[in-house]
This record gives sequence, C-alpha cells and structure tokens, in this order.
Amino acid sequence: MFYENVGALILGFFIWWAILLAFSRFPNRYPQNNTWKKDIFITFVQSVILFAVFQGIQYFSS
Repeated sequence: MFYENVGALILGFFIWWAILLAFSRFPNRYPQNNTWKKDIFITFVQSVILFAVFQGIQYFSS
C-alpha cells in the first residue's frame, strides 16, 4: 500500500468522491427527478477507478 495509513486512504477517497459528485451535480440541471442515486453510484465507481490509476502511475513512475 502506498498510503501512510488507512485513514489517509479513506479521507482521500471521500475527498475525490465529493469533488466528482460536485462537478457532476452542480453544472447539470436534470429534468428527471431522483438522479442522486445514479450520480452517487457513478461518482463512486469513478473514484475507485481514479484511485487504481493513481496507484499504477505511482508504482510505475518510481
């Protein structure tokens, strides 16, 4: 694991998730109702993928 501890990993994950959720929710005005579940799920998956990509970049760059 490349992170200092599990707390740093979880905090970083939640920060990325909040950033992605904000950038997907605020600029878009949805005509449908109840898109929160979909947006939360999609940004969760994006956060997981981003963390995996960041780990790969960090591993191969050093």
